[in-house]
Amino acid sequence: MILRVLLLTILLFLVFLLVRNFAVSVIRRKDRFARPPGPVKSEDLVQDPCCRRYIPESEAFRASLDDKTLYFCSRECFEKYKAGEKK
Repeated sequence: MILRVLLLTILLFLVFLLVRNFAVSVIRRKDRFARPPGPVKSEDLVQDPCCRRYIPESEAFRASLDDKTLYFCSRECFEKYKAGEKK
């Protein structure tokens, strides 16, 4: 009698682990394919006048030369442009 109860308890525990693991994997799969909250914002790309690389405007190094705003990929490109050197 005790052996039957022990085997039944082990069997129920194994079934519990299987059901729990299945539920967790379903939840993770759902989260992976969930859409991000709200609309995805797009951003304008700007071209570095020195190396001609395109970069997002928010990540660009801004500089004003002759009352004109220029966007650079880095401070180094700005310095080369200012010095007259081009890549």
